[in-house]
Amino acid sequence: MRRICIVTDELYPFTAGGIGRLLHNLVRHALQREPGIRFLFLFPSTLDVQRERVVAYFGDGVEVDYATMRRGWDPSAEFGAEYPPQGAFTDSDWHAQSLDFLIALKRLSGKDFDVIEFPDYRGWAYCALQEKLLGRDFQRSLIAVRIHSTDGILQAFEGRPPSLQQLGRFELERKALLDAEKVIAHLPGVAEWNASYYGFPRSWHDKVTVEFPPVVEQEPSTIPAAGRRDDIVFVTKQQPIKRPDVFIRGTSTFLRANPSFAGRAVLACHAADDEYGRKLRSMVPADLRGRFHFLPSGPERDAAIRGSIVVVPSAYESLNLAAYEAAAGGATLVLNRGCIAFAAEAPWRDGVNCHKFDGTAEGLAAALGLAVAQRPHEAVRWEADVPYWLSAHAAPAPEAGASTPLVSVVVPNYNLGRWLPETLASVAASTYGEIEVVVVDDASTEAFDAAVLERLEADPGPVRVVRNPVNRGLAASRNIGIRAARGTYVLPLDADDCIGPRFIEQAVAALEARPEFDVVVPTAGYFDSDAELAERRFADYACFIGDAPSCGLVANRMGCATSLMRRTLFDGLQYDETLDSYEDWSLYLRAVHQGRRFLVTNDVQFYYRRRPGSMISGMNPDRHLALLQRMYFSLARPLPVAVQPFALLAPLHKVNRDNQQLAERVAALTPAAPKTVRHGLADVVNATVKKVPLVHPMLKATVAGLRGLSGAPVDANRPLRYDVVDAMNVALKRVPFLHPLLKATGAKVAKADRKG
Repeated sequence: MRRICIVTDELYPFTAGGIGRLLHNLVRHALQREPGIRFLFLFPSTLDVQRERVVAYFGDGVEVDYATMRRGWDPSAEFGAEYPPQGAFTDSDWHAQSLDFLIALKRLSGKDFDVIEFPDYRGWAYCALQEKLLGRDFQRSLIAVRIHSTDGILQAFEGRPPSLQQLGRFELERKALLDAEKVIAHLPGVAEWNASYYGFPRSWHDKVTVEFPPVVEQEPSTIPAAGRRDDIVFVTKQQPIKRPDVFIRGTSTFLRANPSFAGRAVLACHAADDEYGRKLRSMVPADLRGRFHFLPSGPERDAAIRGSIVVVPSAYESLNLAAYEAAAGGATLVLNRGCIAFAAEAPWRDGVNCHKFDGTAEGLAAALGLAVAQRPHEAVRWEADVPYWLSAHAAPAPEAGASTPLVSVVVPNYNLGRWLPETLASVAASTYGEIEVVVVDDASTEAFDAAVLERLEADPGPVRVVRNPVNRGLAASRNIGIRAARGTYVLPLDADDCIGPRFIEQAVAALEARPEFDVVVPTAGYFDSDAELAERRFADYACFIGDAPSCGLVANRMGCATSLMRRTLFDGLQYDETLDSYEDWSLYLRAVHQGRRFLVTNDVQFYYRRRPGSMISGMNPDRHLALLQRMYFSLARPLPVAVQPFALLAPLHKVNRDNQQLAERVAALTPAAPKTVRHGLADVVNATVKKVPLVHPMLKATVAGLRGLSGAPVDANRPLRYDVVDAMNVALKRVPFLHPLLKATGAKVAKADRKG
């Protein structure tokens, strides 16, 4: 018995959309011809489709289950792993959904699916693929992605703001297609088009299966042809990529040129959104509004298609099921020859079984004239291929071999000695045995650091200490440590962070088994105290996509500072020592632009300590953009074909839309400085004076002239009252006994106000 799991949010007749119709046909076709096959539809829990109705419709060969789509900030502890909550995925909400599908599939793993098939859109396959490629689950299942139309492709045809969310979605879909074990394309040209658009290597085609699906349930010869109708019908979807605007303008041009034509112009489909639907209606010329009819999807649409002239002006389609349904119903097809679904590999022949036009309104008007004058003399012929489901098997998991290569953990340290023992303890707790530790001390000045380093040098064991004679900075210290490393793999680990016990073992096994990958990135959990770390209570998370060449130009969604990398990665790369932050981002971006590929753990295996004075605490929008500019200068030219040009616009969008979010996030990561007694007392007095009409504005205007008496630089964002009390504080410190007395009194007043 073959067991197939199909992840989808579309399924005819329970939802609208051509993808749902296609899946319906595929499953019905398989159940009729192969009684030994069983399907499970895995829906998102947000889809309002009842299990009982689906099972009753398809019969005993079909089951239904649901992936719970989590919300908010509740993490998930499943299968001995800690997964980030939905709110942690700042790259894309679809990344969170992909994780939710992974969790659901792990719960279903006892069903031993032969195939797990995902759609290409939304990149839902991403997390399940990372899990399998890391050797952690689904080793008996083939994970496939079927090409329909990704949101990233829609970006090329529909104007959308290039936000971080949009870039994250683009990269998630791209990564799911790139990492898939098998890719299903309905036509050869569709696979070629996707490979060119996303910049996939030629080797990607080795896992592509071209498989023409059953586009209608019945064979075309068994469907009686309908009588001729003089209607011109648009049947896909009112969406920019489908080009209903070309349909309206081209049909209007035809109607004006052919006043004797008595048929209607019909848009028999639903709109992508109400605003776009209204825009299309406004395009219809006033004198032709009586000739245009807008019909909903459903029985009226099906009736309008049969025997009519059906126009498909889409700019991109992976198949277009509606065209085949219309042809089977006796319609005359007018198709955009520039659309890949109607190219030479497809069964459409201009002037034989359809009419093709050049994609313009004028070209459509001319093609409609031909369609009215002469109907094609041959029917469209096609034959469904045998589905890969019936023969596909998961490839045996690659063997990593018996060797246990040495891993060099490089720990740069500068005055972080108080946390260094805990960091080294996390390395010592690793389940992987072949580890050396290279501690690079960057000329620390703290006495505690000196004591810790002396102990390490006195009894080194697997720990070596390299001392920089002068402070070199984090990037240079990492480079120095990597040059001193003897391992086959390198793991940078800052002296105040910790690594999970299983990460090194799993990452080494994955890279040993899969030579096409170079880096394994752990998902990160942020903690503020040792108690939080011990209980795995994380205050924040950092989630990554891995190799993201377009999004990586704008935001580091590639990896955290700590990841396991092949030592050979550094044969042509090193950390940029001109950067005083973002040095890991810069390294990853250059590696990705060289074509290096990353794997990412779905669960938290790296622990990042949030503390005052860290490098990120000094980040602000201006510094962020200055560092970004320096990173761009270091990139090789020209940019690789995998980089989409629209990504370069995102920094402008980020400046205009996301700077406030960045400032708020940085502020959240930086503990607020404690308020002084005098500032607290000034706040109490200020709140009291505000209750007296007119007095507060007068006092504020008066003290504005006193600003600067403290000798401190003027800060326009700093309250005036703080400058005044600072100046008074300087003066009062010169009076013996008075300053301590006033400070004690002020503290009592401020404390009483807080309690009140």
